[in-house]
Amino acid sequence: MADPYYIENCPGRGRGVFANKTYSPGDYILSFTGKQTPIHEITDFTHFLQIAPDIFLSPSGKADDYVNHSCDPNCAVYFESDGPVLRAITTIAPDQELSFDYGTIMFSEPTMFQCECGSPNCRGLIGNFYSLPEELRKKYQTENMVPLLSRYSLVEIQAAQNEEGC
Repeated sequence: MADPYYIENCPGRGRGVFANKTYSPGDYILSFTGKQTPIHEITDFTHFLQIAPDIFLSPSGKADDYVNHSCDPNCAVYFESDGPVLRAITTIAPDQELSFDYGTIMFSEPTMFQCECGSPNCRGLIGNFYSLPEELRKKYQTENMVPLLSRYSLVEIQAAQNEEGC
């Protein structure tokens, strides 16, 4: 059986992860792995995934490091018993790039950078959850697409940010 996804170069965006089969909404795609790292130990947030108000998963060197951002994502990150996983939120065809909105997993990360997703809905910049338009934040929260908010309240997240000076 072929791997369910593959990694390929994406001009101007580094590498990307592509479907090797059809996924239906809700289908499991992959798990995010890496070492748990406190925010104060991170100097470059590239490929880090926030899993608690002050804890991130480091790059793993695996496919989970290369799932790109899209302002019109076909996947979302969810917390499950074994940790964060990527699941389809739309039907995904073979050879379609897998993507999620990075704004759903960044709270404490101070980074903002140019978006290269190419979506008709492109916001132009990728930032943390607070930088998302209010209507989109509400939509993502209603659809349970903000993993940290499934485990922590905004008050808890903001309190941790204040302690870390973010």
